[in-house]
Amino acid sequence: ICPSEPPLTTPRSGCHGPIMTRGMVGWAGGSAGPDFFIYTHAAPATHWAHDHTIIGEIADSISWKTLDALHALPAATGGGGMTMLRTPVQLHVMKTPPWLQAK
Repeated sequence: ICPSEPPLTTPRSGCHGPIMTRGMVGWAGGSAGPDFFIYTHAAPATHWAHDHTIIGEIADSISWKTLDALHALPAATGGGGMTMLRTPVQLHVMKTPPWLQAK
């Protein structure tokens, strides 16, 4: 039985998430992975069906602004039609951003 509430699925649960929509963070565990990705297309990802596990979602305006900045970086379309950044970007994931921490 797959859970219906967050966390929607886990990589080992055998469950896959819903059809991805803009802002969902997915787990891609294929031959090159595991990797995570953020789905940013305006239309739902019906072409993937339920193939990817959902592990998160972009939830605030600061995160969307960061994503917009990443979209502005040089990219190229590679094998499989996926678009990748030309230069790797380091990401630092924080549980609570410093500007939201209690002082």
